Amino acid sequence: MKWKEKIRCMVPGLYAACVGVVFFFFLYLCANISNQVIHKQMDTGYYKFKDYEFSHVTDDSAPLGVRDVYTMRISEVFKGGSSLIFYSLHQNVETYIDGEQVYLLRPKGSNVFGKTPGSNWNTILINQEDVGKEIQVVLSPVYESSRNIVPEFYVGSKYGIWVKIIKGDLFPFVLSLAAIVMGIVFIFFTLANYHNSEVDKSLLMLGMFSFNIGLWKMTDLSSMSLFFPFSIPLANIPFLTLMLVVIPFSLYVKELFSTKDSILWYLPCGVSLVVSGIALILQINGRADLRQTLWMSHASMVFLVLVFIAMTVWELRTVGWNKNLKTLLGCACACIAGMAVDIIAYYVSNGTSMMILGMFGFLTYITVLGVRSVKETKRLMAIGMQAKRYEEMAYHDQLTGIFNRTAYAEYIGQRDFTPDNCIVVMFDLNNLKKCNDTLGHEKGDRYILYSANLIEKVFGDIGKCYRMGGDEFCVLLKGVSVEECKKRVQKLKVEVDKCNQSNPGEFPMQIACGYKLYDNQVDYDLGDTLRRADKMMYHEKFVMKQEAASLS
Repeated sequence: MKWKEKIRCMVPGLYAACVGVVFFFFLYLCANISNQVIHKQMDTGYYKFKDYEFSHVTDDSAPLGVRDVYTMRISEVFKGGSSLIFYSLHQNVETYIDGEQVYLLRPKGSNVFGKTPGSNWNTILINQEDVGKEIQVVLSPVYESSRNIVPEFYVGSKYGIWVKIIKGDLFPFVLSLAAIVMGIVFIFFTLANYHNSEVDKSLLMLGMFSFNIGLWKMTDLSSMSLFFPFSIPLANIPFLTLMLVVIPFSLYVKELFSTKDSILWYLPCGVSLVVSGIALILQINGRADLRQTLWMSHASMVFLVLVFIAMTVWELRTVGWNKNLKTLLGCACACIAGMAVDIIAYYVSNGTSMMILGMFGFLTYITVLGVRSVKETKRLMAIGMQAKRYEEMAYHDQLTGIFNRTAYAEYIGQRDFTPDNCIVVMFDLNNLKKCNDTLGHEKGDRYILYSANLIEKVFGDIGKCYRMGGDEFCVLLKGVSVEECKKRVQKLKVEVDKCNQSNPGEFPMQIACGYKLYDNQVDYDLGDTLRRADKMMYHEKFVMKQEAASLS
């Protein structure tokens, strides 16, 4: 069983390390990768145009040995110029006007991380003098999956086209943003209440899953390249975030099963860690880009689905069909269906299509189970707070707030408690009955409260203070010397005198005190020590009353 516990402790830590590695890898991409862009025109007026001719050209210098050439002529432009805008997906871009190169997009020669320039909206400015000239757009795919991807060409107002692009991505952007926000809420809710035992810690994993899903979908939108200046890091974010979804999904969903301690739940986590490590190593070594190893991440997701199905069948056989399993299965099926739709759409469209249905599936899973977990957590926290209040009422004196006789009996009755080196200090409030009879119980309560505060002030840092009855208090000191106890008793007398002098309108306090160290030669148990301390206290009480009588 020990190795299972080690695995359960290691997986969250390894996942945290994986998140850190991915984050710093992304920062490295931002700092070290850039495209070479050559732009030679001035940005002026716009109009729309889409007529072109297409041909394949064999070129051994191209990444895959082939270039796609699109030829067109502009018959008219606005005064000042127009823009030709198109989207390239992992393709090097060259644009020529009458044979002169006016635009170039490709990774710099020093780029050690990957062959792709990323996914970009390319803007070619067409000036008035370019009317009737031949325009050639040459696209060179860098991956097999980028072959035969035909872009849509837009000619006209740059900002008008941007608005069209943004509007097309607005709905999936909102869905993705919702997933990110929900993930952040779950993460901060869990961290803010992490030390509360009633909080479902697995909600942190659901937050990580939601955040990564939202970030994956958002950065996969073509419109993001309009605003993000680093196209290569942007193009890699979806692959990096996909590496980080399997582990939090597995660690969260396992908590909803009775078989949550099964080692099978950690197999997808191990596979995901291995796959992520291999993908990053291959990327760094220049053997394969993240896009080329994406099938490995998809394979780890499929493996997770298979494990989930197996554990669900096992749950049905051992526990049976119940409301929780119905909710879990419905949400998980929506999530898995969304994942499957996205994977299928990716391979069918060569990475050019994004399905909104998939995002709906993820959001259904995240929302239903997330809200369910938060509600259950709040319910348990409310129960815990109520139980804590009951415990305080049971073990604390209602007037003074210090421990009561029940708490004293509970403490000395513990199995591991030993009376050795214990000092019992007993206190009694002189003339409390006289205060109640002459000035009323309100004054008497204040007398008790002030006395308790002074005893707690003097002894609270070295022992536990208890109210044993109406006017009797006790302090239990463990591992404290008798000399230190004497000093504290003298300090209490000083504090009582100070309090009486500063509150002349109050009933004068007198606190009699007695203390004894447990002696196994004399005491059978701590109760005998308490009775000896009590006897000493009553002797002091008698002496104090005699002194008061002689003064009067």
